[in-house]
Amino acid sequence: MPPPNHPYVGFGGPGSPGAARAGAMTYAGVMQEPGEGAGWERLFWLVFKRTSNPIVLLDDQRRIVEVNDAALSLFGRDRADVLGSSMVENIRADERPAAAREWLAFLQSGEYSGKRALVRADGSEVRIDFAARLELLKGRRLAIYVVIVDEEQTLSPSSAAGELPLTKREREVVTLIALGHDTAEIAQELHVSPETVRTHVRNAMSKLEARTRAQLVAVVLCDERAIHGPCLEG
Repeated sequence: MPPPNHPYVGFGGPGSPGAARAGAMTYAGVMQEPGEGAGWERLFWLVFKRTSNPIVLLDDQRRIVEVNDAALSLFGRDRADVLGSSMVENIRADERPAAAREWLAFLQSGEYSGKRALVRADGSEVRIDFAARLELLKGRRLAIYVVIVDEEQTLSPSSAAGELPLTKREREVVTLIALGHDTAEIAQELHVSPETVRTHVRNAMSKLEARTRAQLVAVVLCDERAIHGPCLEG
C-alpha cells in the first residue's frame, strides 16, 4: 500500500473491466479542454495538442485517459476505441511481463524510459523509444507517456550535467523537438547548421539528465522552465 503522499495516490483502485473503462472515461472527460489552466499546465496542453510526437496519459492501472492525434495515428485506432482501454493491449505479448514489472517500479520512482515493440490495430509492429513521468494534471496524478518512432541516433550528453539552466537557444531547440521537429527542420527554422542543433541537444540532455530524445521530451513537458513559449505561438 503506497504512503498517503505518494504521487499516484488518488488514481482509484482496480475494479471490474467495465468499471475500469468507465473510470478512465470519467478521467478523460476532465481532460477534454487542452490549453486551460496557467503556467506549466497551460504550456503542456499547447504542446500536447500541437506536437507530432505521440503522447498518451495513463492512470496507475495503465488505462488510457487521454491521447493526442499523433498517438491515435500511431495506434491506428479511433479515439472512442482508445480511451478507457489498457496500454497493455498495445504491447507485444512476450514483452508484457517485463513491462508489468517496469511499471510497478515506475509508480515508485516517477520516471520510466526504454524501448518496446508496439502493436498497432492492424497487427503490425513498430519499434518505439518511450519515456514517462508522473505529474499532476487537472488535479490528478497521471503518467505522461511520450513515444518517438525511429528515433535519430542517440546523442551522447556533454559533460555539463546538472549545470546552469537552459539557455534561450537550448529552450528553443528542445521545444521544437517536443513539437516533433527533426534536426533538419530545427536547423532551417533557427537558421543554424544541423551540427549546431545537435550540440544544443547534447547540452540540453546533459543539463536535464536525459539519455534519449523521448526522455528529453518527457522532461521538457514537465518543466515550464525548459519550454520556450514563443515557439508555441501561431
